[in-house]
Amino acid sequence: MVLADIKNAKQEAEGAGARCISAFVDVADEPSVQELFRHTLEHFGHLDILVNNAGIDLPKRVTETDEAEWDRLMSVNLKGVFLCSKAAVLTMRRSGGGVIVNVASELGMVGGSDIAAYCASKGGVVQLTKAMAVDHAAEGIRVNCICPGPVVTPLLQSIIAAAPDPVAEEHSITSKTLLKRLGEPDEIARAILFLASDEASYMTGALVPVDGGWTAQ
Repeated sequence: MVLADIKNAKQEAEGAGARCISAFVDVADEPSVQELFRHTLEHFGHLDILVNNAGIDLPKRVTETDEAEWDRLMSVNLKGVFLCSKAAVLTMRRSGGGVIVNVASELGMVGGSDIAAYCASKGGVVQLTKAMAVDHAAEGIRVNCICPGPVVTPLLQSIIAAAPDPVAEEHSITSKTLLKRLGEPDEIARAILFLASDEASYMTGALVPVDGGWTAQ
């Protein structure tokens, strides 16, 4: 397994076991992505699964978002999925197939307030998932998408902490879920593992909300 990040993922890789390595990648830069896949194949010899999980947020409305901010968010959240998936498909088709799991968001399925560009990017990931599933099923490549709700991550925690009233902000977020709580990273990881496994062998082009019931309402 390769843990790739624009930040140093060495510590996380060491904690995952001997068959896990870390690598640098800027998912918005195609040469960087190509180098990641070259490094992966050099180390492991093949590619079975790709999980596209890189993402940034931008808590602004369209009228408050400038062009550079829009372009930066799209380059990571949507272009990054495109570039990594392109490299993965070109590799997987040579070995007879594989699995791609894209991490979108519940905000790719429903709208959210004050986060327009992020919603647009995750909606793009949802539609890209469906299109790739259609295009590559005959090559033995399954492509599915998980749509997490609010999860206890450094990104969400930073958003809550930056609010004028962090307690009220967290309550506002959790109140939109049926389970009235934030999700845990392990709950999302288990859903990704399922989609990547043979247990999901009859699934492609699927959107799987893991959102505490956010989108059920």
